[in-house]
Amino acid sequence: MISETTTRAVHDGAHADHALPTPRGDGRILLSVVIPVFNEADTIGTCLDLLIEQIDDIAEIVVVDNNSTDATRGIVEERMLRSRRIRIVEESTQGLVHARNAGMDSATGDVIARIDADTRIPSGWAQTIVEFFEADSQGHWSALCGRGAAYGLPFEGSMSRIARLLGPAVRRLRRDRTTVPESSEPREIPVLYGSNMVVRREVWQVIRTRVSMRRDIFEDVDMGLCVQDINGRNAFLASLTVGVSPRRMETGVSAFAEYMSFLPRTLLLHRRYGLAAGAAFGYLPPVIVVHAARLVLIRAYDADAGTFSARNLLRTTTERGLP
Repeated sequence: MISETTTRAVHDGAHADHALPTPRGDGRILLSVVIPVFNEADTIGTCLDLLIEQIDDIAEIVVVDNNSTDATRGIVEERMLRSRRIRIVEESTQGLVHARNAGMDSATGDVIARIDADTRIPSGWAQTIVEFFEADSQGHWSALCGRGAAYGLPFEGSMSRIARLLGPAVRRLRRDRTTVPESSEPREIPVLYGSNMVVRREVWQVIRTRVSMRRDIFEDVDMGLCVQDINGRNAFLASLTVGVSPRRMETGVSAFAEYMSFLPRTLLLHRRYGLAAGAAFGYLPPVIVVHAARLVLIRAYDADAGTFSARNLLRTTTERGLP
């Protein structure tokens, strides 16, 4: 709950009220970026560095510390010395939904982006978001999301070479299957993507009491469906693509299957029975099979040697926890 949340900003000894951004007075949309974190020392520094590079288009960056016990907080505080627009919100109740809500409730911008600590935004990401919502002055769109592309995959170079070889054939196949070229215009979708999503602040204030606090569902899918439930519209912009860590791909098959079961459960929660059945019986089985095959390749790969070895499959791994 927000009553359990405290806000703190550090910049040469300044307090939070001195560090908050001041609207520029030029009529531009103000963008807040919310990042929930729990023991993200390996990723949060790079995430913030990339955001700082685009700080002219970002009103504030809200990092929600959800009981981190590693170096996460120190890394964030070091970046806070570089930008007064970064602040920390503390959320003591464990769980992504609690951290997300604390950050979204605290955000002051006209639109609120919610990304993950391992998200790597590309050049122009913040500007694209601001310009999108400025162009939508009639409020046609309630929320926006884009794609995520995995970075840092084992054997990434080999996969890139294969993709380049197959690229022309794939493009020809696409042209054969449709006469409509891929558009840069937004299209409506039912759900949102948590690593790369934006919601109007007034929309968040309406769906705030509707979003589920369960930890066994996909909270981003839930948010998108809540937007639809209030007759709002979610936009998907293909050009809005961020980098995401492949760490979920390294999860064991049983844990991955449990994680993916969140999808039909979320759809059932919103009484999308047909979609839930399709997800459970049509989508999840092949996804889990592909994950199992990919997992063998990921675990067998020796990044230092650039080779595969069956011995690497015997290495002890740590499962990523559920959000």
